Amino acid sequence: MNFQTASIMPLAKVKQKGQVTIPAKLRGELGLAEGDYVDISREGSRIVLTPKETVDRHPMIDAALVVAFADEHAGRVSPPFKSIDEFQAWRNTEEYKKFIGKK
Repeated sequence: MNFQTASIMPLAKVKQKGQVTIPAKLRGELGLAEGDYVDISREGSRIVLTPKETVDRHPMIDAALVVAFADEHAGRVSPPFKSIDEFQAWRNTEEYKKFIGKK
């Protein structure tokens, strides 16, 4: 083991009510900010904190969002409508057919 390049693990003190401060460097590396959630689990004699999103991600929704953002970035967005009648009328136009990829 090379002691000059070995990583030194930071120590944290357990405070009142079990509070522990996660070192700023680790918070930065993990993108943790005040108010973020962490999942707390036990692995043998270790306590493991894992960053957690408050709502679990869903792969199908994530994929749909990628497509939607790509469409928006490419300018493939519909014009705004003031009513459902206006929207339904637009669906009968050549602009709409071009929008959905029909010629």
